[in-house]
Amino acid sequence: MSKADEMFEKLGYKMNEEETIVTYFRRGAFVDGYIKFDLADKVVCAEMGYNHESKDIEMQELQAINEKVKELGWNE
Repeated sequence: MSKADEMFEKLGYKMNEEETIVTYFRRGAFVDGYIKFDLADKVVCAEMGYNHESKDIEMQELQAINEKVKELGWNE
């Protein structure tokens, strides 16, 4: 498990990995949310709810996102 995976896990996220997509998702009492990394296009997307509404990113989530970007080598 990578450092970013551990950071997301501490925030209550579970990971799902597909061929070109890594998704961290969290199920809440009222709202579901996810942070998705598109490996092919090098894009990060964060959404919540059932209508693909925008999501505020908390500082700890941003730190985990930055760590994942670093691990993927996207910041080079």
